Amino acid sequence: MTNAHTRRQAALEAIEGVRSGGLARSIESESIDFKEESGTVGRDGVRRPIDARDVGAARALAEEAACLANSDQGGVLIVGVDDRAAGERAFVGAHLDAAWLRQRIYALTVPGLAVDEPEELTVAGARIYLVNVAPALEEIRCQGKLRARLGTDCVELTGDRAREFLERRRNYDWSAAPSGLHLSDALPEALASARRHFRDEHGAEAQGDLALVRRLGVAADDGEDPVLSRAGALLLCRYGDDGGGLDVQVKVGEGAPSRTRLELHAPLIVAFDRAWAELDRVLPAAAEIVGAQRRRIRALPMTAIREALANAIAHRDYRLVRGATVILALGEPTRILKVTSPGTLPPGVSVDRLIATPSRPRNPALAGALRALGIGEGEGIGIDRMYGSMLREGHPAPEIEEAAGDVSVRLAGGRPDPAILDLYDRILGREPELQNDVRTPIAVSLLLAETPLRPERLAEAAQCSTTEALEALDALERVGVVARLANRARSFSLTPDVRAELGARVAYQPRRAIEEHWQLVRAYLDSRPAIGRDDAAELLQVSPVRASQVLSELSRRGDIEPVDQARGRGVRYRLAN
Repeated sequence: MTNAHTRRQAALEAIEGVRSGGLARSIESESIDFKEESGTVGRDGVRRPIDARDVGAARALAEEAACLANSDQGGVLIVGVDDRAAGERAFVGAHLDAAWLRQRIYALTVPGLAVDEPEELTVAGARIYLVNVAPALEEIRCQGKLRARLGTDCVELTGDRAREFLERRRNYDWSAAPSGLHLSDALPEALASARRHFRDEHGAEAQGDLALVRRLGVAADDGEDPVLSRAGALLLCRYGDDGGGLDVQVKVGEGAPSRTRLELHAPLIVAFDRAWAELDRVLPAAAEIVGAQRRRIRALPMTAIREALANAIAHRDYRLVRGATVILALGEPTRILKVTSPGTLPPGVSVDRLIATPSRPRNPALAGALRALGIGEGEGIGIDRMYGSMLREGHPAPEIEEAAGDVSVRLAGGRPDPAILDLYDRILGREPELQNDVRTPIAVSLLLAETPLRPERLAEAAQCSTTEALEALDALERVGVVARLANRARSFSLTPDVRAELGARVAYQPRRAIEEHWQLVRAYLDSRPAIGRDDAAELLQVSPVRASQVLSELSRRGDIEPVDQARGRGVRYRLAN
């Protein structure tokens, strides 16, 4: 749960991340937005001061504040920062009267949005201010438009997106409404399946079918034969509003004819069981030696498959009549799974921020019933587990796309990599709590493709703060997987032992010597204000003459700059602004 304090702390961390060299745009999140005041940059690209009561600049910021207010957690506008720049040069300054701006935000929004007095700060010699926006209790419009945060962008909502947004804001849940069907309409096969799933998840039987539907939260009244909610009807009954059910197709490729096809309708718990059994058949487990252990592994991890199927059932829009959720099992043998569900992502959710975005199920009652049955993961961890389970077996990350009103999830597998599996066995053997930390496999996958890795880069990929990214890299250092390039540096690489074990799996190309030198110099300057010729010679293991040449070249490139006007042996360099 966020509040004004936690939002402010997140904003200060983001500011420090930029000041330390991170690109402002990459540090933005669903709740942190860097802004320049409208009108400060002319058509010629030159920045000029604006009036302290510039109406156009206030209107633009009011729109952004309303957008943040329409999110579940609010956010902070950090004004006076160029989001296309990094380091201290990103802090370009702000000009508006903060107290006046607060009044204008209230006047320009409907209903009036009250924000705290903006907090003014000086960073790198520039004045900036923070507009801390709490989530509003009702939707906020500005200039007659309804806008909401979608990842790191504010977008106008119209049509179905506006309807879905308003329903969610008003706690309307289509799947919780009465279906008109009763518990007595449930199919015996569906009830038997629900009892089995419930027992497997909780270790005990529900005390009868009435107790079961109440535990699942799908009874719409207190009667002995209760009306079922739509979630209950979808799971347990033959129900006409099943949206087409599940269409499982086993093919060599997407354009090929189906070798096997199952067209499955409600009750969806039975449809899930049959789809799961078919995928279990076409993705058989095989014995593999991993380290010193024999393990049974598949071309795709069942954890990822289960989450993809659960999402398809829980989050699709059942009010659309375009057809079934399509589940494609592709390849000979099968190694790719693609699941396509009718309906867009919920408002405020974007495909490039799924790891970081709190769970926002389209059908909360249905999602809750699936969690109670052990079919869906707990809120906010399903996508993490899908990513983690794929990366920990050496597979690519899931591909999640939104197009033409549908959402698709594509999992590309194959033979799991024993060396990668063994690496994670050792990591989790030393720090078991990393099991559910998706930052760990994302960091390792990045280090297989590029080096060194800095927390800013990991934060961008793992959709977390730079502080959280640094904590993940620290954990990998503790278990002996990565090492810092220099003492107290923020640059990490795989240890020589791990690189040797992984061999050709480490795919990055050797860097030019000057690039290797720059990474070491940058790491050195993480914990020291400046570097001189003798420091560089010791750090780079080169002669003093060569060290001077390297520092001069890095200075010409704009990576570092002289501390003062000294020349010759005494010159010292700092990170360039």
